[in-house]
Amino acid sequence: MSGNKLKIIIMNAILAAIYVVITVMFAKFSFGVIQVRIATALYQLVAFNKKYYWGMVMGVFIANLLMSPFGLVDIPVGLGVTGLGLAVAIFLNSRVKNINVRLLVVGLCVSFGMVFVAIELFYISKAPFLITYVYLFCGQLIAQAIGAIIFKIVNRAVNLHEIIN
Repeated sequence: MSGNKLKIIIMNAILAAIYVVITVMFAKFSFGVIQVRIATALYQLVAFNKKYYWGMVMGVFIANLLMSPFGLVDIPVGLGVTGLGLAVAIFLNSRVKNINVRLLVVGLCVSFGMVFVAIELFYISKAPFLITYVYLFCGQLIAQAIGAIIFKIVNRAVNLHEIIN
């Protein structure tokens, strides 16, 4: 295994662990009809480098496996939001150079992806679909805005695109 591949694996493992720790710290706000999962702010890293994708997917998998009050069904749902949302964002951002646009695309893709969580909560908790989706969309958008602000500031000091390359 080359040094670069090992570096990517280690970086993604660290990001997954950070995601889980943040989710645990803010568990009260990370699940349910009204949620702002602060850990999803990390998704914005994908706007800087698509290689951060697997850390996010693994973090969601582990966090949902360990903590979700909805059981195992929350794993594929969370992976749908994260995996599919970030994959679409990576695809859409493949030719976008402007970091502000890239951050917006990531934020919107995962926020729209919250439809999967709204469907889950509709069936499991009998929560009204539309209002639940609005709450979830807004909560995700808040987390994405926090992430965009934080990582734009961090990127000024440390080139986030180059760290993993």
